[in-house]
Amino acid sequence: MSKKKLLLIQLNEINFDLVREYSKEFKFKFFNNEFFRKLLITNSEEKYELLEPWIQWVSIYTGKRADSHQIYRLGDIKKYNGENVFNIIEKLSKSIGVVCSMNLENNLKKPKYFFSDPWTKTFSGPGKIIKFISNTISDVVNLNSHKSIPKLLYCKTFIVLLLSFRFKNIYLYSKLIFNFKKKWNKALLLDLMLHDLHLDLIKKHKTDFSSIFFNAGAHIQHHYFFNSKHFRQKNLTNPKWYIKKKYDPILDMILFYDKILSEYKELNKYEIILATGLSQEPYNRVKYYYRLKNHADFFKNLNINFLKIEPRMTRDFLVIFKDDNEKNSAIQKLNKLNQVNKKEIFSFEDRNNSIFVTLKLHEEVNKNEQILIQDEKKMLIKDHIVFVALKNGMHNSKGYFYSTFDEGEEINNITQIDKKIINFFSK
Repeated sequence: MSKKKLLLIQLNEINFDLVREYSKEFKFKFFNNEFFRKLLITNSEEKYELLEPWIQWVSIYTGKRADSHQIYRLGDIKKYNGENVFNIIEKLSKSIGVVCSMNLENNLKKPKYFFSDPWTKTFSGPGKIIKFISNTISDVVNLNSHKSIPKLLYCKTFIVLLLSFRFKNIYLYSKLIFNFKKKWNKALLLDLMLHDLHLDLIKKHKTDFSSIFFNAGAHIQHHYFFNSKHFRQKNLTNPKWYIKKKYDPILDMILFYDKILSEYKELNKYEIILATGLSQEPYNRVKYYYRLKNHADFFKNLNINFLKIEPRMTRDFLVIFKDDNEKNSAIQKLNKLNQVNKKEIFSFEDRNNSIFVTLKLHEEVNKNEQILIQDEKKMLIKDHIVFVALKNGMHNSKGYFYSTFDEGEEINNITQIDKKIINFFSK
């Protein structure tokens, strides 16, 4: 068995064709000529509706396509009963560490550290500090679009910042924190905090196999792809009120990742696997993203009874009921809401004791726009939603794979990545 250790860097949805264009102009440390020489193209699902990161990453963990593992929603990983690459490596008596890997359940026996992703309800630990950090990150991500954030959460976030902070990156922290005009810096700041935490944990525990999930790049591409200097299509531009033309968030993102990923290459005894799962390409129109300000209040206005509501990514949320009567009543009311307003406000998926709901408002909402909620009662929809961002990027099945070592057959599908990892430790 290999005595070397392995890092899995999950660089979610990054388009490396775009990175390559920037590399012709900028001298990158990590994204250099050697990197692009070793970079492989991967494929995933063919149907567009299956091109979601919470599906693709499960395919990577399990080595199975979506029709086999049957996990189609973020947070649904608990439905999967089979093994994943982390379980298998642990059985080889290797120590494991996980930082926010998307849609991954913690069913490991003794992980050195495990931070759940912000949307998946699974055990984070061991220890109160890891649990505190994980819960705080989840709250920050899920409340990010709200206009008012509880003061206590600000305090908790500051504590997490202090726990993750490494003096080596003080300039980068100050650059991200104090440039308020660049709204995408918040996403980069979260990735920086996770990176610094991860580095400290690796050095402390010397984990044999560790993974970290970075999502800022996916967020930035989704919402600012049209501002890339290498995307020039006159009919697809972001309005000035959204972002100034002088800014290029895509370049900021690439420079950021080049900086922090270079630090992993400096670690002794560690090899690296980098994967994107899928990637993004420019969307064909400007699309608006909204999120409910307060899910519970909105459903109470609709006279819908429920036990609890669990937010998922951006527009999605899970509504849990105490019985079928409550659930069926909610479905009827949501159907009626769409019908009487003659447009799809919500889409939803019926589950055992819950419904998975998505807010479907894609066009700009007028401040005076009303929706009929029941009988003659109307509400201003603007009072109950908050603008999140404009959609610039859409998913593409094309992904990328890179490793610092060359062993075995080349990878061309994401379902082969788990075998690459297992073989690394089995030889």
